[in-house]
Amino acid sequence: MSEKEITLSQVVTWFLTIIAVVISATSGIYQLNQSNRYRKNTHQILFNSAELAEYDIDLLIKKANEAENSQLEYGQLKFQIDSLNQNLETIKSVDVTSLPKDDTMNYQVYRQDLNGVIYLINSYTDGLRKDISKNLTEWEQLDTNKKRIEHFVDGMITAQNVIKRDKASLKSGVNLYDANYK
Repeated sequence: MSEKEITLSQVVTWFLTIIAVVISATSGIYQLNQSNRYRKNTHQILFNSAELAEYDIDLLIKKANEAENSQLEYGQLKFQIDSLNQNLETIKSVDVTSLPKDDTMNYQVYRQDLNGVIYLINSYTDGLRKDISKNLTEWEQLDTNKKRIEHFVDGMITAQNVIKRDKASLKSGVNLYDANYK
């Protein structure tokens, strides 16, 4: 047998090696595509969340303005507050371990901002209560005098500005940390 003859085992070995390389390359490309898709989906989730939060805050402002010097029950505001809390729970379900560094920072900053906005809204809502020592119910009548409503609306505008800033940064692709803290 000469050295130039190729045996069947060599052919099989080369064939299996080529198949393994093709499978490995295909898997790598698939992983990269999945990672990019997850990144884009997460970005869209954050943007959608900001739009929903902005809408809920708009409704809180509208309800408060319409209630000035008339009746307003906590339950009328609770629907939007619950919606904001559900929005935050959706954001919390994002798996940040699969995100690139910049996207992880955007996620963390947005989540922190949304959580802060909800806290702010709850605080300003408490400012409308007549007696905060009592347990809050959906039927509790809130104080709708002009000064309290103006104060509440000012707080909602502050909260809305945080969300609008985040939404604009997400839309333009700017890192939220850089836009908000630098």
